[in-house]
Amino acid sequence: MMRMKWTAAATGVLALAAGVGTTALASANPVRPATTRAAAPISLSSWDGLLLPVDSAGQPSGKDAEVLSPARLISPWLTQDSGGALTFWAPSGAATTPGSLHSRTELESADKYAVGTEKHVLDATLQVLRLPQSNPEICVAQLHAGGSGGSSPFVMVDYKSGELYVMVASGTSAPADFYTLLTGVPLDTSFSYRVADNGNGTLTLSAASGSQKQSYTVAVPRVLVGASGHFSAGDYQQGTVSEGADDGGRVQFTALTQS
Repeated sequence: MMRMKWTAAATGVLALAAGVGTTALASANPVRPATTRAAAPISLSSWDGLLLPVDSAGQPSGKDAEVLSPARLISPWLTQDSGGALTFWAPSGAATTPGSLHSRTELESADKYAVGTEKHVLDATLQVLRLPQSNPEICVAQLHAGGSGGSSPFVMVDYKSGELYVMVASGTSAPADFYTLLTGVPLDTSFSYRVADNGNGTLTLSAASGSQKQSYTVAVPRVLVGASGHFSAGDYQQGTVSEGADDGGRVQFTALTQS
């Protein structure tokens, strides 16, 4: 899938192309405060596939990235510690999917649903441990709908240089909208996010880190209401070239659930 780059400055709330106003909700649908230890081992049972930064021969190059189905642990790309936390590793300049310039280690949900008409929620608590050098940005969550097989991401949650943003695409040729959820969150610092489809044509996008919280309710693009959708989460790092064996994205999730 093609990565949609930031095309506007992150200045907070922007008007929705769909024509529905955006409302900041500091207390609505709050995410849990971030923690540094997994409350319980994270299960992979609700995740259909794991996209890897290598091909089926284990080579970190080309446009034929392997997908493990069902998703499972595989070192060094996805590991689980004794406390149940998941660590994702994706090197820069490795294998990609045909429509992307960026390698990833990312879980794809097994739960497909009609976007904008059913309630579905993705919750996570995590910390970014390493950013790619050529572009210090990692997409840590996506909501897909439309495109071939419902594969196009129209919601993308990105961490870049200590800030957490959300992009909501219009589903048309109109520009995407951008929302700032968190600022001043350094590496190795825990934060939480929530992407909630409220089932009534709106999404709630929220995040928290320490005492910092932010939440927005926005419209599902009209052209995508009812389209087949699904979540993905993990380490979709945005580096394009390798600066060495340790260059890439590394993210640790201490909580990851969808409902």
